[in-house]
Amino acid sequence: METDGRGRVFVLLQGPYSEFFTELAAALRRTGSEVRRVLFCPGDRLFWRGPGAVPFRGRQDEWRGWLEAFLRAEGATDIAMLGDGRRLHDEAAQAACALGLRVHVVELGYLRPGWLTLEPDGTGGRSRFPRDWAGIAALAEGAPELSAPRFAASFVEYAAKDVAFNLANLLASWAMFPHYRRHSPDHPVTEWSGWIWNKLLRAAARARALRAAEARIAAHEGPVFHLPLQLDADFQMRLHAPPGGVAALMERAIRSFAAHASAEALLVVKVHPLDHLWAGWRWKIEAVAQEAGVSARCLYLDGGNLDAMLPRAAGVVVANSTVGLSALRAGAPVIALGTAIYDLPDLTFQHGLDRFWREAAAPEPGRLDLLLRALAASIQLPGGFDGEGVKPGAAAMAARMLAPPPWPRREAAA
Repeated sequence: METDGRGRVFVLLQGPYSEFFTELAAALRRTGSEVRRVLFCPGDRLFWRGPGAVPFRGRQDEWRGWLEAFLRAEGATDIAMLGDGRRLHDEAAQAACALGLRVHVVELGYLRPGWLTLEPDGTGGRSRFPRDWAGIAALAEGAPELSAPRFAASFVEYAAKDVAFNLANLLASWAMFPHYRRHSPDHPVTEWSGWIWNKLLRAAARARALRAAEARIAAHEGPVFHLPLQLDADFQMRLHAPPGGVAALMERAIRSFAAHASAEALLVVKVHPLDHLWAGWRWKIEAVAQEAGVSARCLYLDGGNLDAMLPRAAGVVVANSTVGLSALRAGAPVIALGTAIYDLPDLTFQHGLDRFWREAAAPEPGRLDLLLRALAASIQLPGGFDGEGVKPGAAAMAARMLAPPPWPRREAAA
């Protein structure tokens, strides 16, 4: 029996580059809820099907006033958005909170693959998920062991929708939404050209380099540490990580490794699978390693199955990537240099990067089980933004949005 949504009015802002928000709206309407969708650009229009679409064509400095008036006029009770880092969503969350609305922030799952995130008020560094074991245990009480949902998805489909969204904006924003500004720091053409040149046209050379790197990792007899790089475009890096972005974190980690790791240790620096590579990470990493005197013990990795490497890892260094949680689930020691939901005593290393290389310890299994069950019981749900996970994910998210929040609503700032 579906939850009764009568009397609820949901306003959806920007969502994933897929039909997910359309399916979420349909699932909410089936419960009796009303749904409105604010469109900011032609790409939003491309993936929206159904009633309730309202375009915002104003300037960014007009957004909050427009939104507050719109929320009042529609009698809105809830607002939902993909991430809370982009300026429009940040201001929307503040406005909605001030008006007493429930704020739902949607993201890919912390427990991916096969999971989505739905948090009240904010994610990542703004998350209200408990930071103490008593609170986590209370959420986990009665929750079943973590399942492993699997939904088939196609990277080709994901890439095609990304291209379609951005191409629609490039071709039609000037006429339909003249004040639209993308939130990503990289122009779509920069990303596409990087993928074509650095990923596709150089695929054979990349494959040879990957095989050589994997063979070296497999043959290494000493401890192997991993540094998986995030993306500078990621709002978790932009808002909730140490200053200086990915490059500064990479340099800090290599220099600390050079000064404090054992002479038998190897550091593997892996670029993000969605990085367009125009930043020249290989040359930057090798230059820092050479200057620090660890060229022979620092390895650049572009590609490969990191999940298969994690069980053997002597340690994993992240800012706040979900890779950190994957590493903990694989039993690997982890240090988080930014703000991460899983950065807790008995799970991650709490005594600084310089000591991590020689003192890192595996996570305490009982604590990890508590965390995983608490996450699944409160802010994680099975599904995906594309592929087979869209419909079940949308249905599960609609039900969770209508249910009481896992903790009291955040009050507006005085």
